[in-house]
Amino acid sequence: MAFCCENSGIEAAEAARDTSARGTVEIVRVPCSGRVEMGLVLKCLENGAPGVLVLGCPVDSCKYLRGSSRALKRIDAVKKILRDAGVDENRVHMDFLSSVDSHKFSRIVQEMGERLATVNRHGVEGEHALAAGSERSAP
Repeated sequence: MAFCCENSGIEAAEAARDTSARGTVEIVRVPCSGRVEMGLVLKCLENGAPGVLVLGCPVDSCKYLRGSSRALKRIDAVKKILRDAGVDENRVHMDFLSSVDSHKFSRIVQEMGERLATVNRHGVEGEHALAAGSERSAP
């Protein structure tokens, strides 16, 4: 899942020539990456998303001035929560691109896919991986 700023990430995604990159990720338009709350990212993971990308404007050219920097702080906090819980923090990633960075969009999506391929099904690191799989019960 990718939350894309409508001023940069969405435009880059739409301009991406590599349509396979667009097809591998569910794109969600947000007015600003700064609107993506920690709880939303965690809820996406809880609901089964293998990973979450947040794509915002470059920090120095955010239309809303501090949106990208706020989003980065939130994503860093989510990564800490995941680490503390023994979940692979690579399931969450923030990156910055301008509206003309379609090639960068494709690369970011591909790299995220590669990172997620190394994360086990539950996103749990090390010896906790097996335990997480066995503790899971039907709702």
